[in-house]
Amino acid sequence: MTIDFSLSPEQEAIRQLAHDFAEREVKPRAAEFDRMTNPADCFPWEIYEKGNRLGFNKTIIPAEYGGLGLGELENCLVVEELSWADAGVGSTYFVHALNLLTLEDVGTPEQKKQVYSAICNDPEDRFFMSWPDTEHGVAGDLAPRDFAAGRVRPRPLSPADWMTQQTVPRAEQREVTTIAVEDGDDWVITGMKRFITSAGRSKLMLVSARKGAESYDLGGRGWFIVPADAPGVSIGHVEDKMGQRLMQNAEVILDHVRIPKGQELQGFFTRPRTRGGDVEVAAVFTGIARRAYEEALGYAKTRYKGGAHIIFHQAVQALLCDMAIKVLTARLLMLRSAWQNDRHAGMTGHNYMAKIYCSDVAVDVTNKAMQVYGGYGYMRDFPLEKLVRDARLGPIYHLTNEMMLPLLTQWLSSMDTMY
Repeated sequence: MTIDFSLSPEQEAIRQLAHDFAEREVKPRAAEFDRMTNPADCFPWEIYEKGNRLGFNKTIIPAEYGGLGLGELENCLVVEELSWADAGVGSTYFVHALNLLTLEDVGTPEQKKQVYSAICNDPEDRFFMSWPDTEHGVAGDLAPRDFAAGRVRPRPLSPADWMTQQTVPRAEQREVTTIAVEDGDDWVITGMKRFITSAGRSKLMLVSARKGAESYDLGGRGWFIVPADAPGVSIGHVEDKMGQRLMQNAEVILDHVRIPKGQELQGFFTRPRTRGGDVEVAAVFTGIARRAYEEALGYAKTRYKGGAHIIFHQAVQALLCDMAIKVLTARLLMLRSAWQNDRHAGMTGHNYMAKIYCSDVAVDVTNKAMQVYGGYGYMRDFPLEKLVRDARLGPIYHLTNEMMLPLLTQWLSSMDTMY
């Protein structure tokens, strides 16, 4: 059997198209939008509209509906290149693709036709999907912003608390408070979601909710296709983020939102577990890491210190070589995971590995690149401080890396060999 690590001519053309767009349209203006004071002003519609006209929000939609009909690997190539220029732009497209992958796995033919056709025939070229899933929940009766403002103080922990480690009554241990209630031929959804990517910018949402007040947080949930302009849907607080500011995150408020029962996705928990979006997350942070390495390499060949260009200093050489090895390793793991997904390999821990490793690499490589820059790396008129901020989201993004460890361990425990 022959192993070929090269991209096909078609894949290379797609990658080059995305890179040219990123270099021409995204990179020159990313810092400008990143520095907007109001987080709601950071979302650059003029950039996204151009990207959508090139098909970046239609990559994995089948050609019969007007999409590009590409696979997850090609989509990761696009996300990596866009993230190379700005991780917020890459993340916006990643989350949109996550919705499409989910719909591909468990959507009915009618649901797919409805959504795919709407995206491909959008006259504004502004069609994004969002995934309202994350909630604060009610555990501990503590609102994070109240805590940050000093309005709530944690009580002292008693010896009994440490013995039982049950400091929150079980009745309060709800992480999902959004509820869908049956009403005739409809579902009526009420609740609030937080940190939602593209909230206020998307036209369609996949909303998770517990089906009934007594259902479980996890197994008792359903996912529902909800138009963003449906009666009862509104947008709350727009998050003022440390990095990835060209991606908008906000609260979604659902006040008795009524949708037909045919808008529920069926079989979500039995779908192939490769479709968690982990490899697209890996593509985002591979793009960040690659950009940081390239910036550091270029700077090292230009900066003159101690009688020579700093690339001739052994300490700088060690940093550059370590960065290069990690970026290449991360990219190979990301591409292998996407390749496996396109072959419907079933549940594979390589997706978890890719998300964990690539996000950790992005943090490490941006930190090392800043070290190469020295004091200039800390200045806002150089690219490294933004890359550091954008990269730091990785280990806590999607699922935190620590939350993914049990999933990865479960997969590892089922195998006698890594291969």
